[in-house]
Amino acid sequence: MASKNKLKILFPTHIALLLVLPSLVLYVFFNTWPMVFSIGVALTNANRYNISPDPAKIKGYEEAIACASLLKEMPEYRDKASMLFDRLRIYFLNLSHALYRLNELINQSVDISKIPRDVIIELINSTSQLYRLRGEVRKVFNCTELNYTTKEEIIPVVLLYKLDSLLSISGEIRDRLQLFPEEVSISELRNLTSKANAILSEIESGFSKLEVGYDEYMSETIERFQREKDRLELRFVGIDNFAKLFNDVRFYNALYKTLLFVATSVPLKVALGVSLAVFYSSNLILGRKAIRALLLVPWAMPFLLSALSWRIMFNPAEGPVAKILGLNMVTNELDAFIIYNLFEAWLAYPFIMTVTQGALRGVPKDVIEASYIDGASVFYRFRRIILPLVAKPLVVATILTTGASLQVFLIPIVLNGAGPTGAICIPFIGCTSGPLNEMLLILGYNKVTSGTEGGEYGYAAAIYLVIVLIILAYVAVWFKISRKTGG
Repeated sequence: MASKNKLKILFPTHIALLLVLPSLVLYVFFNTWPMVFSIGVALTNANRYNISPDPAKIKGYEEAIACASLLKEMPEYRDKASMLFDRLRIYFLNLSHALYRLNELINQSVDISKIPRDVIIELINSTSQLYRLRGEVRKVFNCTELNYTTKEEIIPVVLLYKLDSLLSISGEIRDRLQLFPEEVSISELRNLTSKANAILSEIESGFSKLEVGYDEYMSETIERFQREKDRLELRFVGIDNFAKLFNDVRFYNALYKTLLFVATSVPLKVALGVSLAVFYSSNLILGRKAIRALLLVPWAMPFLLSALSWRIMFNPAEGPVAKILGLNMVTNELDAFIIYNLFEAWLAYPFIMTVTQGALRGVPKDVIEASYIDGASVFYRFRRIILPLVAKPLVVATILTTGASLQVFLIPIVLNGAGPTGAICIPFIGCTSGPLNEMLLILGYNKVTSGTEGGEYGYAAAIYLVIVLIILAYVAVWFKISRKTGG
C-alpha cells in the first residue's frame, strides 16, 4: 500500500498527461499541417503575386477602377476629355504642317541659314502649344487630380512617353535652327524631322483611336485594372487546378514518364539489391564481409558528390562511360532516361541489399541444407525457399523504394535538367514544348520557379497531391494483395 502511494506521489496522472498530450498534439500537427496546407493551396489561385499580396497595390487598383469609371460615366469629365481631344487634334495638325514645310525645304537642299523665319516661328509656336497641352493631358486623365490615390495611368503610358519624345525632338529641331544654325547639317536635320514625323503619326493614330472608341477604351481599362487586382487577390477556385491538369500536355507527359520510371527503376534496383545480397551471403565467397561493406559506399556518399561523378562520367563530350556505352543524355531522350535508371539503381541497391541480408539471417540453415540434399537447383532454391522467406521485409522495402521513385526529382535535375527540351504532343490534347524527361515533381517545381510560368503555387500543389494519391493507391493495393495472400 505504501509503495502504491509512493508511486502516485512520484508519478501523478496529471503530470503524465501534461507531458504526453503536448507531445501528441505537436506530433499530429507537424505530420498533418503540411498536407492540410497543400490541399488548401491547391484549392486556390495561389501564385507569386497573391501568395503574399501588397494591400497598397490592391487598394491602388481599386482606386484606379473607380477613377476610370468616373471618367467614363460622368458627363462633366467626358466633355473635358472631348475638348482636350479637339485641341490635341488641332495642335497635332499645326506641328505636322510646320514639320512638313521644314521637310520640303530640306529636300530642296536650302541653306539652313536661309530657312524662312516664319517656318521656324510656326515650329516654335506649335511645339510650345503642344508642350503646354501635355500637362493638361496628364491632368484631365490623372486620378490623383480627381482625389483617387493610385499611381496607375488611365491614358496608355506608351502614348505619354511618345508625346514626351516628340516634344523633345521638336524642341531640339527648334533650338538647332534658332540658336545654332551654322552647326546643323542637312542630313542631321533630315534625320530629326523624319523621327518627329514618325512619332507624330503614331501619336495622332493613338489619340484618334482613343477619341473614337472612348467608351470601349475605358471599359477595357477598367477590365485591365480588375484583372490586375484579381491577380493580387488569393481566391478559392475549388477543383479548377485539378481540371486544368487534364488539359495540360506537360502533365500527361510527366505522369507517363514518372510511371514509366517507376516501372523500370524499381525492378532494376530490387533485382540488383537482392542478387547481391544472396550472392554475398554464401560462405564460399572469400572476403564477403569486406566486399559487402564496400557495396554500401553509394549509400554513404553525399548525393551531390555521386551526381557530380555520374554527370562527369556520362558527359557526352568527355565522359568515359558515355563514350563506351554510346549514350548521350544531352540530346537523346531515351539515353537520358536509361542513365536515370542506372543512377537510381546505383543509389538504391544498398538499401535493398541491406534489408534482404537482414532477412536472410532469419532463414533456417537446415531448410537450405535439406534443399542441397534433395538436389534442388540454385534458381529453385531461390524462388521456392529463399524468396518466400524474405518476402515480407522485401515487400516493405519495395514499397518504400517505389515511393522514392514516384518522387524522383534530384536525379534528372542535376544530371541534365530533365532534358533534352523538345516538342511534346499528346493525342487529342495538343502539343507544346518542354523538358522531355520531366517528371511530376519536376513539373511542379518548374511551375513554381521557372521563367514566365513560375509562381503557379496552386497548380503545383495540385500536381503534388496527384503524386500523394498515386502513392496512397499503390500502398493500398499492396496491402490488399498482402492481406489476400496471408501477409
